[in-house]
Amino acid sequence: MNGAAGLMIYLPKRIASAFAALPEEMIASADEIRLRRNGACSLTCGEKNLAFDARGRICRASEALRATEAELTECLGRITGGSLYTCDSFLAQGFIPLGGGGRAGICGRADIRGGKMTGFTLINSITLRVHRFISDMALPLAEEFRRNGLCGALVISPPGGGKTTFLRSAAYLLSQSGATGGFRVAIADERSEIAAAMPPNCGFLDVLSGINKSAAIEMLTRTMSPQAIICDEISASDSASVAGAVNCGAAVIASAHGAGIEDVSSRPGLRELVVSGAFKKYVLLSHGKVGEIGNIC
Repeated sequence: MNGAAGLMIYLPKRIASAFAALPEEMIASADEIRLRRNGACSLTCGEKNLAFDARGRICRASEALRATEAELTECLGRITGGSLYTCDSFLAQGFIPLGGGGRAGICGRADIRGGKMTGFTLINSITLRVHRFISDMALPLAEEFRRNGLCGALVISPPGGGKTTFLRSAAYLLSQSGATGGFRVAIADERSEIAAAMPPNCGFLDVLSGINKSAAIEMLTRTMSPQAIICDEISASDSASVAGAVNCGAAVIASAHGAGIEDVSSRPGLRELVVSGAFKKYVLLSHGKVGEIGNIC
């Protein structure tokens, strides 16, 4: 099963039954399923957040199905395959990768040891994010590259706007071998969710996953001679690695949370990348529809 329907395997029986009773078109368009301890179970469809009751009916949050602490524990066990300790490094960052490229966001009472977060002592919420592979989503950018040459690009949208899906498509399209060949594309896949949802053996593609994004960018630059490096959700802490890759001749295609170019360029670290010309193209995803390109400039 694809989309949100494929996430039902992680849901406790009572919640899975309620979710399955929702209208098919709603399930197909859902971007995430969210469980809250003693709070409303909900799904997100585009910009709409909808609560549902035990009979699979959309309702007010006050009337919604509420997950118990035991059900959150069961959900977490399903996500980790019963081996929570194997996910410690991810839990310390607030998420767990799901099979096939999805992601579970975890929220609760943080466990702080030695000044660092190591996980959670209590889980309050679990968000199951839907992953999608839309092969031609980044086609306008890929065609721009083939006309005018490869260059750095930054994909911008608010959280949940489809940035990862766009990057997945860009990696697929750019790495494809055609009459004029394809590009050597490397993915710095820190959260193991970009490449996992892509078709296997899809082109001139190399993937480094499961390690810090900055370290992955540096390693790929040194060892794989990529023409393009793709990574998700860069921040100020990644700016030095991105700049280093650009200085070595790689085009970095990345994403960042934001409302627009001015918003992103106002942040320390990212501002320096924008001013330096690391990104020649900016892809603004539409605010009105998740995953829709608003503009490429």
